[in-house]
Amino acid sequence: MLSIVTADSSSGAVGAEARHAHLTPIEAIMWRAGHDETLRMTVGTLLVLDRAPSADQLVERLSAAACRAPRLQRRPGDRPSTWANPPWVGETGFDGHGHVRVLSAGAPGGRRQLLDLLTLVEAAPFEPGRSPWDVTVVEGVADGTAALYLRAHHVLTDGIGGTSLIGAVLDANGSRPTPDEPSAGRRRLDVTGVAAAVRDMAAAMNDDPVGTVLGSFQRALDTAGSVARQLLVPGSSLSSLPPSRSTTSRFDTISVPGARPAALALGGSRNDLLVAAAGLALDAYQHRLGLPGSDFRVATPASRHRDGTSGGNWFAPTRLELPRPGPSPAAYFGIVAERLARARREPAVALAPSIAAAVSRLPDQLLLAALKGQAATVDFAATAFPGLRGPRTIGTAVIEQSYPFGPRLGRALNLTAFGHGDRLDVGIALDRVAISEPEVFLDCLSEAFDRLAR
Repeated sequence: MLSIVTADSSSGAVGAEARHAHLTPIEAIMWRAGHDETLRMTVGTLLVLDRAPSADQLVERLSAAACRAPRLQRRPGDRPSTWANPPWVGETGFDGHGHVRVLSAGAPGGRRQLLDLLTLVEAAPFEPGRSPWDVTVVEGVADGTAALYLRAHHVLTDGIGGTSLIGAVLDANGSRPTPDEPSAGRRRLDVTGVAAAVRDMAAAMNDDPVGTVLGSFQRALDTAGSVARQLLVPGSSLSSLPPSRSTTSRFDTISVPGARPAALALGGSRNDLLVAAAGLALDAYQHRLGLPGSDFRVATPASRHRDGTSGGNWFAPTRLELPRPGPSPAAYFGIVAERLARARREPAVALAPSIAAAVSRLPDQLLLAALKGQAATVDFAATAFPGLRGPRTIGTAVIEQSYPFGPRLGRALNLTAFGHGDRLDVGIALDRVAISEPEVFLDCLSEAFDRLAR
């Protein structure tokens, strides 16, 4: 096996990597769930280029990126026991060529043909024995352009980490995302704040022991309620859409110019704008198809503090309910922004690693049944985060557009977006049964963004 520690690695990054010899509980759950075709955990990014990059140059960059980000040379191993999380093991004889394929888009090579090809790639299993990621070069795209589709199992990285890994392939590695607005659910667990809270509690015990005990009891009830809201949602989804049944997705893309100023004018972020637009669009879609109006349940990640590792998963899953939109898009935006902020403050977010550690001990049969049952309670997933920054070239090839795609996980649709400057570039993965008229939904989504921008 190749060594995963390289000469140009910083001591901090090496130390952080060494601390993660095994999958975290959340990653262990994702790895086990991803083996079920209805819970496939593939994340991807479409890069539209002005020309195809040199295959040799691309492999060289991927190999160099794998040296800088050791997780790209690793794959989950077998669980040593029922209770232990799988270890990370090195890919034997790592070779960048083994992670690259070249395909051709069908005639006429337009966006529809390109996206249809990528949905087939997304459903293909990763090569056994290799780290679960690959890059597909798509030639024959209209107007002499080309595309790269970079995909990975979610166990390797989340959206923020994935953007950094993509940046390692670009020129000058200048693609580190930095937030330019309050958004995307970034919640850092402050250790000093926790210590101060403990000191305050001890002082309060001396001043008012009965009140302190009652307060502690109330906080325990609040935490239990939060965990129940996030993990034990009964019933099914809230919308009038047919149940999600497809094991493959349909991919679509949409770009929203002026998204950032529109969100700021409404008093929120592009992430708030994305979720609000999705709710407005689904409501309009149900109306056009003659379906009853409904509330919606949304899944969105809340980010936690990252350490020095490359890639990895530093988020906690959250769920929230949104009411049926009223006549005012601005008022609906305010409701969405407030509920997203409240979801990020849920006590269950801070407890996510501990909860995952307990859930990961379930046998596969019970774990998959539980995950499928809870996935069926969600109408859609949505998240937006900073996109590629800095140089946007791979050798002589220039990146003209980029769109992320997240896993549906048995839901009607997943909307994942990059924030590029003032623009929002949205990758859409939808269920062909639940959303039987995708073109109608796309019209509703465009109209929803227009209504919010007015």
